[in-house]
This record gives sequence, C-alpha cells and structure tokens, in this order.
Amino acid sequence: MSFTDKKLEIAIAGFALLMIGGMGYLLKSPVQSAIGEMEVIYEMPRPKSILAALFDLGDREISRDYKNPFAKKKADEKKVDAKAAAPQQAPAKAVAKKADSKKTPTPIKKPSVEVNVVDAAPASGLTSDDITVGDGNVPQNYQQNTNKTNTANTTDTKNTLSGDQWRALLQAQPTKENLDKLIAAYSAKEVDDQTFYTIVTELLRSNKTETQDLGLAALKGTYSQKSFAVAAQYFDQVAPEVQTKLHSYMLSYAVSGRMGILMSVLKSDNSELVTVATQVVMEGYVAAKAGTNLNDPRGSRGDVAINSVAGYAKFIPVFQQLAQSQDSEIASLASAALSQIQTSAVAAL
Repeated sequence: MSFTDKKLEIAIAGFALLMIGGMGYLLKSPVQSAIGEMEVIYEMPRPKSILAALFDLGDREISRDYKNPFAKKKADEKKVDAKAAAPQQAPAKAVAKKADSKKTPTPIKKPSVEVNVVDAAPASGLTSDDITVGDGNVPQNYQQNTNKTNTANTTDTKNTLSGDQWRALLQAQPTKENLDKLIAAYSAKEVDDQTFYTIVTELLRSNKTETQDLGLAALKGTYSQKSFAVAAQYFDQVAPEVQTKLHSYMLSYAVSGRMGILMSVLKSDNSELVTVATQVVMEGYVAAKAGTNLNDPRGSRGDVAINSVAGYAKFIPVFQQLAQSQDSEIASLASAALSQIQTSAVAAL
C-alpha cells in the first residue's frame, strides 16, 4: 500500500491532533487562574447540619501560653554576672571584718595549770610483820611489796578483761609481759581463782618449755595451798629442766614464813598432796640441819629466807596424827619425819 492509499487516515490523525492542541490552548488560561486563586484552608471539616452550632468556637476563650525562647539564656547570663561580681565583694567583707576586729580587742589567754592529785603513799612506820602476801601466813618486806604495787600501777591500761579473754590472751600470746599483767590483776582480785589456776595449768601442760616456765613463774607470784597443789599435780608432766625448777619451788615452802601453808596441805584429804608435803618437810629439815637456804636470799628477806631446825617443831602434832593414818605410805613417811624432828628436838634440849 502506498502513501496515496492512506490519505484518509492521515487526514483524520492530523485533525485529531489539531483539536487536542486547540483545546489545550483554550483551557490554559482558566486552569492557571484557578490554580493561582486556590487557597488552602487547614480546618477540621465540620458538619453542615443543624449540629454545626454545637461545634462553633465563636463564644469560646482560647488559652495561649507564650514562651520566650531567649529567657533561659538571659537567666544564665545573670548568674555568670553574679559569680563574677562575688570575688569583688569578698575583699570588702574582709576589710569590714578586719575593722570590726580592731574595734574589739582579743582577750589575752592566761596560762592554765593542771594539777594531778595522787593518793598518798602508805605510812612509813609499818614493819615487815604488818605486810603479808597470799593467805596471810607469809610476811614480806615492805619495800618489796611497794615495788610490786608500783609495777602493777604502771601498766598501760587497767586490767578489765573477762576470764575467757584472759585465757585467749595467754593462749595466743604467752609472754612474760602478759603474765605479769595477769598476776597483777589476780592480786587486785580482778581475776578469780578458777580463771587464774586454769590458765596456769594450761601453761604447765604446754609442749613448749618456755611456756611451762611461764606457768612456774605464775606459781612463784602466788604462794598458796592451791599453788602448791598445782605444782605437785603437774610435776611429772613438765620437761626435766622445768621439774628441777618446780622441785626448788616446792622446797621454798619449807621456810619459816611459809610453813603455815605446808601445815594446811598436810591436813588436807588428798593423800598425794600429803605425801608430797611430807617429803618437802623432810627435805627442808635436812637442808636446815646442813645450813642450806631453800629460798634465794637476794630476793627475799625476813621469815621467807629463814630455814631453821627449831621451826620444824610445829610439825610434830601433825605428823603424830598422820602416823596413825590408814594409808600405809603416809603413815610410814609421817613416822620417819616425826622420828627425825623429835630426835633433833631432844638433842636441842
């Protein structure tokens, strides 16, 4: 098919294009004017019926809260200005305070004197017979007793520990210093007998020789019937070198000042103690005949350093009763001791 055959179709297409272009030209101006005059209204759609009166805002008050975005910045600037001005005001206050101090003179502080009142020392007119230790049967030198009192008063703090605290202290730190504090507390009756001798027996039962020596030192600080009994009871449980010291300690009871304690032990119901006390009397008697001192004369004076044959005569009535004892061992020892003492007494006559 040639071009001449499509004339009709071409004519129709051209006419259609012409009509479309004409319509666009004709509608261009009204459309642009309508778009330019269009106003966008941002309102909530309202009903067009009689109910529209219910949604009318004509008579209502609108609440507005206006906030100035620059108010906070101004407040911060005021604070900065106040801080900058504060240091300038400080010198003025200091000057005013200094001026006030010049007006009111400072009072002169007078030196003070503190006076410590100390209890008066005991009267010097006492004799050695007026001062005793333990149960009252052991007279001691006044100077020696005063030294012990001064030593007790110079401790760091007053001993106010309980019995369990004392035991824990000596178990954790068995030292000479802690033992001296314990003896001082016991002498001041701040520690009871049960606590004191429980600690002493624990020291003597220790596996260490040094700790056993502390137990012996505690006994030496408290001569009494109980101390003698503890020494006799634990004699076989200590080390050999401590046994020698413990034997000398028990022999120190056989002096004039401590014979009263031995008398009490001989009258007890414990047969083992009576046996040991009888042996101590017999050894002490032999030492007295030989002129041997059973106590160190350098640390003791008076009756506690005297060991005389005549002093053993007081044991005669006690041994006469023990010689009739049903215990054969005690009766035999008492008879032997009685024979020695009576023989010396007759020879002295």
